Amino acid sequence: MGNKQIKFPSLLISRTSELVQKKMTDTILSGKLEVGDKLPTEKEMADQFGVSLVTLREALSNLEMIGFIKKRKGRGGGNFISHIDSNSIKISLGNFLGFKKLSIKHLYEVRKIIEPPMVKLAVQNITPDELRNLEENIAYCESRLKESGPSFNEKDFFDVDQKNVDFHRLLGVSTHNPVLSLTLDYVFDFLVQTERELMVPDVKFSIDTVKEHRSILKFLKQKDGEKCEREMIEHLKDLDQYLENIEELLLNRLVSPQKNKSLE
Repeated sequence: MGNKQIKFPSLLISRTSELVQKKMTDTILSGKLEVGDKLPTEKEMADQFGVSLVTLREALSNLEMIGFIKKRKGRGGGNFISHIDSNSIKISLGNFLGFKKLSIKHLYEVRKIIEPPMVKLAVQNITPDELRNLEENIAYCESRLKESGPSFNEKDFFDVDQKNVDFHRLLGVSTHNPVLSLTLDYVFDFLVQTERELMVPDVKFSIDTVKEHRSILKFLKQKDGEKCEREMIEHLKDLDQYLENIEELLLNRLVSPQKNKSLE
């Protein structure tokens, strides 16, 4: 029998610092440690894990980067369990998606999938305070549009648009589903950055958007999930159309700038 060439798959062995990080993460998430708790000294932890100080500090550095711990200097300092906020998660996601050629189309596809059923869930879980927050949001926009009148300018447009974005974020919060609200939150973070480079002030668009938000709120108050969902679908179609019109306008200006210049 001849010798056979056999290749064994390599074993995926984690670095020691990653094992330390995982063990500490599991301990924090188990509830054994709470926000504000001080960890033992670095030497004590290194001894407990049976690793070098260099290895332990690498694990601590990674935990601090993702927001699990906070290092304080000076007297009374040390490593403390930190409150993890959504910003640290969104920064990590932003870094990841930055390499994926993220487009406004991708973001709107996600919105169309998430937001119609999301508003149905909000109907079931929204509180009176959250309804008031939505009412205040729309009332601000209506007031701003009325006060601006014919002098509605770019600043008015983007101020109202920010409130319109906040309306959708508030809807996400009112589902009381932390995964859903976080997902919507970071989608809007990326969306705002992209839209601001494209959006053209348009008073009719602002008026129509606020009216559509008012209609969604009306059905929220009536606890009518089906109508809320239907309104959201139509609302997102209108937003999509607005952006398509802008992209077409920008494309025309690039293709025939002289022609467009003569029309201005």
